[in-house]
Amino acid sequence: MALGLGLGLQNENKVSSGAAFSLTDVAGLQLWAKNKADVTTGSTLTWADQSGNGNDLTQVVANSQPTYASGDGSFDFTGSNNSVPLYMDMDATLSLQAFSAFYVVEMTIDATNEFYGLSQLVTDANNRHIQMFGNTTATFSYLIGGSGSTTKVNALQNTSNAPTNGTKFIFGVSKDAISSGTTVFTNDGDTMNSSTTYTSTTAVQINSLGYKVNGGRSFDGKIYEVAFYNQYISGDDYTNIINDLKSRNGIS
Repeated sequence: MALGLGLGLQNENKVSSGAAFSLTDVAGLQLWAKNKADVTTGSTLTWADQSGNGNDLTQVVANSQPTYASGDGSFDFTGSNNSVPLYMDMDATLSLQAFSAFYVVEMTIDATNEFYGLSQLVTDANNRHIQMFGNTTATFSYLIGGSGSTTKVNALQNTSNAPTNGTKFIFGVSKDAISSGTTVFTNDGDTMNSSTTYTSTTAVQINSLGYKVNGGRSFDGKIYEVAFYNQYISGDDYTNIINDLKSRNGIS
């Protein structure tokens, strides 16, 4: 599959360009669902990929479609429709070893524990997710994966940099290797807490957005923008991505 990154000469992770910074300026962009960009509503809901890979997000089942608001470009995955989960499918499954994933989201956080699913990892859909789980006291960030794993191979308790109810923020998770790699969970680019170690020897494969099969529940909130890279991103590239997402999505 073509990466669609022919923007100029590549220097380390960044693809040089004379224009203003874009998420495509960092090498390895696999999917970019951009805020307010190329959304088609109707019998088929489509959020077109801006990475150049044609990996669109779609939903053809009417009662599984999140609600799209053109004013702020949000997709509302809150709740369910008659116990049917709200989610969007990717046109292709992303098989990622080292990776960086970015989500611009707004969550419902209350005193009771709630499940906040972001991306489904293929095989055993009930137990394999990139997710957040918590309440008003603490938020936990999980990366659940591995070869048939039903355990939380990464679990990070966020007590010092927790997102608040109804506040738009950027949730990021980065993994630097397929085996025994460091995984970092961030809130607007600031590390939530200490990093954790990913011990699986299986690539993470992602094929949907906002999905939780068990109980018919979906991501409890709104998603404004999503980007996946097939490399661990740090330093200036990471900062530039975060700042670009903040600027476009009105996050101070």
